[in-house]
Amino acid sequence: MGWKLFGSKATLGVVASSLLLQQYRDSADPQLLTQLFRRYADALYHFLLRQSDAELAQDLSQQCWLNLMQYASGYQGQSSVKTWLFAIGRNLLIDEFRRQQRWQQVDETESLPDLQPSVLAILQRCEARQRLDSAIALLPYVQREALMLQLEEFSLEQISEITGSVVETVKTRLRYARQNLKTLLETVDVIE
Repeated sequence: MGWKLFGSKATLGVVASSLLLQQYRDSADPQLLTQLFRRYADALYHFLLRQSDAELAQDLSQQCWLNLMQYASGYQGQSSVKTWLFAIGRNLLIDEFRRQQRWQQVDETESLPDLQPSVLAILQRCEARQRLDSAIALLPYVQREALMLQLEEFSLEQISEITGSVVETVKTRLRYARQNLKTLLETVDVIE
């Protein structure tokens, strides 16, 4: 019986996170914040990293947690804590891109360093991953953002909430992202 009394484990996790945030909001207990941080910090950082560079992702991630601490009272429980947190991170990222006038700019990719021939299998996997990362980096921002949020296992509704777009727009962005990725990856294969 166990978990059936409380619903699914996933539901329990969302409820537990909401409860943690509400308790943090009421008590400002740093241990409650630490629990939330352990659950979501890595995923938030990697989402921001895929949209920017390491330094900016780290800065924005920290700012996101500071905002959570400062504005915890603004959490109304209408979405999951993860969705709310990612929306804060996304808004900070867009604000930073606007400040830098980079809103529609495509990020440049770095090349892999030369590796020894004895690690050929690792090199091939790295090259395949690099091709995929390079292709993702070439996607328009809104397509890349929707794809990265989907890879973070957000539902269409949650992506819609995070981005402030309607679900149909999110679906369209994801469809175009997949089409563009396919074209970009086929182009890279032809060039090589």
